Amino acid sequence: MPHWKRRAPLWSAGMEATLCIHTCLWLSAAWVPLASSDGVSCPEEHTGAEPRHGELSWAVSLDAPEEELEQRAEELARTAGLVNMGRVGELRGHYLFTYQPDGRAGGPEAVRRAVDTVFAQHDSVRWHSEQKLLKRSKRSLHFNDPKYPQQWHLNNRKSPGKDINVTGVWERNVTGRGVTVVVVDDGVEHTIKDIQPNYSPEGSYDLNSNDPDPMPHPDEENGNHHGTRCAGEIAAVPNNSFCTVGVAYGSRIAGIRVLDGPLTDSMEAIAFNKHYQINDIYSCSWGPDDDGKTVDGPHQLGKAALQHGVIAGRRGFGSIFVVASGNGGQHSDNCNYDGYANSIYTVTIGAVDETGSMPFYAEECASMLAVTFSGGDKMMRSIVTTDWDLQKGTGCTEGHTGTSAAAPLAAGMIALMLQVRPCLTWRDVQHIIVFTATKYEDHHAKWDTNRAGFSHSHQHGFGLLNAWRLVNAAKIWESVPYLASYVSPALREGRSIPLLPRELEAAWNGETTADLEQSGDANPEHVAVTVTITHPRRGNLEIRLFCPSGMMSLIGPDPNGFADWTFSTVRCWARRRRAHTGDDSLRPGTLKQWQLTLYGSSWSPVEMKERQRWDTASPSWWGGG
Repeated sequence: MPHWKRRAPLWSAGMEATLCIHTCLWLSAAWVPLASSDGVSCPEEHTGAEPRHGELSWAVSLDAPEEELEQRAEELARTAGLVNMGRVGELRGHYLFTYQPDGRAGGPEAVRRAVDTVFAQHDSVRWHSEQKLLKRSKRSLHFNDPKYPQQWHLNNRKSPGKDINVTGVWERNVTGRGVTVVVVDDGVEHTIKDIQPNYSPEGSYDLNSNDPDPMPHPDEENGNHHGTRCAGEIAAVPNNSFCTVGVAYGSRIAGIRVLDGPLTDSMEAIAFNKHYQINDIYSCSWGPDDDGKTVDGPHQLGKAALQHGVIAGRRGFGSIFVVASGNGGQHSDNCNYDGYANSIYTVTIGAVDETGSMPFYAEECASMLAVTFSGGDKMMRSIVTTDWDLQKGTGCTEGHTGTSAAAPLAAGMIALMLQVRPCLTWRDVQHIIVFTATKYEDHHAKWDTNRAGFSHSHQHGFGLLNAWRLVNAAKIWESVPYLASYVSPALREGRSIPLLPRELEAAWNGETTADLEQSGDANPEHVAVTVTITHPRRGNLEIRLFCPSGMMSLIGPDPNGFADWTFSTVRCWARRRRAHTGDDSLRPGTLKQWQLTLYGSSWSPVEMKERQRWDTASPSWWGGG
């Protein structure tokens, strides 16, 4: 029976792994240079009428041939004792007249009566209206939630720019409306003030107690607040004078209680597909133990449920599964050994602290898609969010942290995307993240840029999520072609693995296989490799998968060895070319078998370039921000 842990970091000393033996797996693909587009600035041209405050002014619509309009306007203005300020913008036959006191006329009321009389008697006047000052307010945000000023991840006043850039999205009334996010966890206290108005009972269930109510149960460790905290990050109701604001505060929030008791493969499968025509996004801030030695993930039913969810969920557009990458960094854990973070069907999210740096607990891996904010060490601010008010809870906390806190923020941002474009497929969401994530300089991160211009690091994925860019891209996005895949034959090696500094290289030449071209897989997205290795010291193994451009995906060490385990990478997100070949040297340890699987689409290089231009040349569908 699997034992899954919530993604909360443990404060303990770090461990260092010894990497001694290398296996290099080379994969072939070709990359197309990223197209860039210089922004085209259009100068604003301001012409026509504009009254000054305090003046009497009238807008007048005239009916006359085009060539006579200007003359008629001048004559009418003089007759009425007014000054013609010119055409109103680009409106044909519409003019603005103002009154400029000369001391000879009476008060404002006398002027109005005289002007109205002239207009009423003039044959060319179709319509006239005295202009009044209008009251308009900027769409700025003012929340009365007491902890909102401390939600630095939403609006960082201390360090402007180091947040998820969401306030401009809210100002345009994009709040996740019409989208339901379900938190798969230890329950959601849906009666609490920040959750109740947005709670979706239709999308909720308790698999631990087998009833419809996912209310968390008090426990000895006072620890079943985890799901409620995640739910608050996503959909906490604003302006209720209580606690905080959720990133998608207009969305509906559901809960599936599954982590507060024994968990089986079948329960996990049910959770992944529960109410999947109601729930759009599944937020999962948990996974196998982050101890640096556990290699586990969804079993047969769980894997099948993830695949079924992206095919049949959300009315055929595919359920969105957001998973936390894990908190085993201090144990040298690697999220490629987490089968959820390693799945092509999930959006794997890591964490950075308020400075944009990799926290001590953060894991790294080649399947990381992106990162967003969470807490760091004890000197850093954590995420402020809703809390349960059972046992020792107060309904609000300033201490939510780990990748557990990062994944719900990502789920909330995806809810904003789905509001503006509900027909995004699960792969569209992944592509938009790849296209819009922001490279963030961090001395812990090593960035590599592939031939398509995408930068990726094992620490930060494709970069930091930016709500403004995500929503802008989603608004104009056209769906990517259908998923194509190709599975290579099992490559039986039986070759020995050498000791350092020598390496074993195993290559696969994709272009020799006609089936690869027929699959339509011209642009790989995810590349997976399944390996079986025997070795007397299997914990000293390192696997490196090379993309066609030479970009390397590092698969970290595993003390338990590799027995038919599948690793995946997103670092080969582009087009193939001829494979690199290598040779081997015979030493103890054996690579017995390996197999490659490529997932991608039939996008041509030209289509890829054009999509890149959309992101660079059209920064905002609102015309600003």
